[in-house]
Amino acid sequence: MIILALLSTSVLPTLAQYEQNIIQRLPQVDRKRWHFGFILGLNMADYTTAPNADWIDKDGNHWYSASAGLSPAFNVGMIVDLRLVEYLNLRFTPSLGLGQRSISYTCYNADGVLLEDKRNTIPIQSTTIELPFYLKYSAKRYGNFRPYIIAGGGPLFNVYLNPEDPILLNVFDVQIAFGIGFNIYTEYFKLCPEIKFGFGLLDQLNRIHPEIEGTAYEPYTYSISKLTSRVLSITFNFE
Repeated sequence: MIILALLSTSVLPTLAQYEQNIIQRLPQVDRKRWHFGFILGLNMADYTTAPNADWIDKDGNHWYSASAGLSPAFNVGMIVDLRLVEYLNLRFTPSLGLGQRSISYTCYNADGVLLEDKRNTIPIQSTTIELPFYLKYSAKRYGNFRPYIIAGGGPLFNVYLNPEDPILLNVFDVQIAFGIGFNIYTEYFKLCPEIKFGFGLLDQLNRIHPEIEGTAYEPYTYSISKLTSRVLSITFNFE
């Protein structure tokens, strides 16, 4: 109670006085019905794998897969934002992502002995087009700073598909994402750093891959029962 009393009598009035002394930049920008912008960002992405325990290769070996770690990717996009009510916006953010992810494999024989010569890491080129919709809920603006939370999702398309690659992806996925960010009001535009976590809902592994039949690439597909995507995005929105 003493702490609350001190805050109410000293800190809060000081903050209020400080806010009154701030010159707000772009005071009307958040009142626009529509506004547009663009996105520059860095993604850290990988795949999660589930093993296919029932599959063994022709030599009786068992294969296991795992993410080789988060890999960086670059994405660019645009923002179409619709103000619904004072604190809530609906936005459409189509974007293009360029990067690479990797899956590591280990192999054990029927006696459970690790076969070092079969250990391998397979890179997967990733070029995606995302078409998500988000709801953005903003807090009250404080001076030239305004935090917000964001959540939504939408379709994702893998547009780089090389049938000669050891692993072939499906074209379509659905991704959900949520995150936080804040608006920084400059003299000419809003700069909005944002961090989001995204998760793919669909299996991305394409098992219709005739080019690998009877080759050393077979285990890289058939030893996995499910392959899903996850992404950590750090973006800068210019609005």
